Amino acid sequence: MIDKTLGWLILTVSILAMVGYFCWLFLAPEDLVFLGKPLSEWALIVPVIFIVYAFLFVVAWIGWAMASTPPPLPPNKKAPEDEE
Repeated sequence: MIDKTLGWLILTVSILAMVGYFCWLFLAPEDLVFLGKPLSEWALIVPVIFIVYAFLFVVAWIGWAMASTPPPLPPNKKAPEDEE
């Protein structure tokens, strides 16, 4: 039952976020300016920054995992008498 409730909650929040983003991008007044840019431009800048930073975080995490993982142990060489 909790899965169904959680599903409806995620659906509702995502639809509200889509409506809010649409309003932010297309219906924001042009006279509202933040750091020299209108709000509608920030609606494009902010998601791009988040996407780029998320990608770079994943790349950094992969690099850290590769750098901190010890190398594999070399295989043991068998002595010639063991091969017979």
